[in-house]
Amino acid sequence: MSSTRFIAIATLALGFIASVVALCTPYWLASDRRYYGDEFDKLGLWKTCLRSFKHPNDFQNYKYYVGCRWVFSYEYADGENDLRDFLLPAFFVATQTLYTLGFVFLLLAAIGVLAIQLCFVIDKEMYAMKALSIIMFLSALFCTTACIIFGIKGDDRDWMPDPEHNYLSWSFALAVVGCFFQWVSSILFWVENRILIKKEAKKHSNSFTLEPTSVKH
Repeated sequence: MSSTRFIAIATLALGFIASVVALCTPYWLASDRRYYGDEFDKLGLWKTCLRSFKHPNDFQNYKYYVGCRWVFSYEYADGENDLRDFLLPAFFVATQTLYTLGFVFLLLAAIGVLAIQLCFVIDKEMYAMKALSIIMFLSALFCTTACIIFGIKGDDRDWMPDPEHNYLSWSFALAVVGCFFQWVSSILFWVENRILIKKEAKKHSNSFTLEPTSVKH
């Protein structure tokens, strides 16, 4: 294995670990714990933690939400005051969708690397490296777009309560770090592809010059 491919696989692994943690942890947006009266606690892509929070349209104080729940929990569905309409604005749904698509491509790349290195013998490795580069590019593109959208809108004053106490937390930071490693891995797989193409061209050139030629007298 060349050093370029080794570093590409290492950065893919680091990006995969960072992305898995970011996907599963509820710290994309968090409230400053020094303020005890805040209604919002923390939020991830799929989990929301609230403190005595009520729907903005619930003027009769009919129902309060406390604790951590899946964003699609049935407890958030309450007729006219369906809290999921508030928790899942368009930008957040876009973030969830794009980041999940990016993670699917990242997972495909990880499976592809394991298959190439451990299971299969491939005659034309250059094509495998090109495919991995394209897959990692798509993964990085989708995940980066999701992070940009959430970075712009996640701490918006029109979404979670007490926005002056909210901040983008470490799960979001890990998602950004994962995006960086994905871009690096995509570039390195492409470099490995070009190296293999040059080696293949050189091998064909050498085999052509070493072929015996017939001389007519």
